[in-house]
Amino acid sequence: MKIRRGPSGFGKLCGPSLIMIRLPLTFLLLTTIGATPIQDPEPVGFPVLAGYEYEEGMTLPKEVADLNQKVVEIRGFMRREFAGSGPVNSFMLINDACGCMGTPMMNEIVFCTLPAGVEMELLTGVVTVTGKLYVGEEKEDGDVILIYAMDADTVTAS
Repeated sequence: MKIRRGPSGFGKLCGPSLIMIRLPLTFLLLTTIGATPIQDPEPVGFPVLAGYEYEEGMTLPKEVADLNQKVVEIRGFMRREFAGSGPVNSFMLINDACGCMGTPMMNEIVFCTLPAGVEMELLTGVVTVTGKLYVGEEKEDGDVILIYAMDADTVTAS
């Protein structure tokens, strides 16, 4: 799977994939032809992803850098990048539900992109997102816009 960045910093998925959205008592499975086999995801938490003080240009901790292009499972809260309503194809996964801790730091956000043509409503409460994680600074106009991006294969309400 390849990820292509859009002007907002969110990745655009290129290639076949699989998405499963599980809500209480409801199972919805959407597939595209040629879906890649699902690997057992490695559970990763925000204590690892955000467990260091990030500075632009720094070498990321080994335990974080080693997650690049691995299939992982991360729990957090879905948030829009921009104000609005209705279904989304991409969203931010953050550790803090209410923003009580202020604006999330760069290493406290995972920018998630659903497969092309798939949209969903933001789910409230804790969700688990599984997919391929991309780790590394992504710059736009000389500014770092993200450290973590994910091709989201499944989004499950917890």
